[in-house]
Amino acid sequence: MKITLTGINFNYSNGFGSDYTGVNLNFVSSGATFNLNGYVTVTKDQYIAASGDSSKLTDLIKQSVLDSINGTGGTSDGTDSSQGQTTTQA
Repeated sequence: MKITLTGINFNYSNGFGSDYTGVNLNFVSSGATFNLNGYVTVTKDQYIAASGDSSKLTDLIKQSVLDSINGTGGTSDGTDSSQGQTTTQA
């Protein structure tokens, strides 16, 4: 299965006058008998660590999807993503 990053949207939870607080990574999948698409939310630190490297950003998506499938529902920084606010890196 191939995961393709289709967009990056910055979250401004503290308002547009402040720095961004997280990032939504939009994606689609191909090459399987089922489709995955949508977005995952990563922390600002996760995004900064992976920015500029599309394979690292895709890895963030993959890990987030796997965590959702496995029911772990948390991020690598230990925050809860059960409300869809934050998801883990791939």
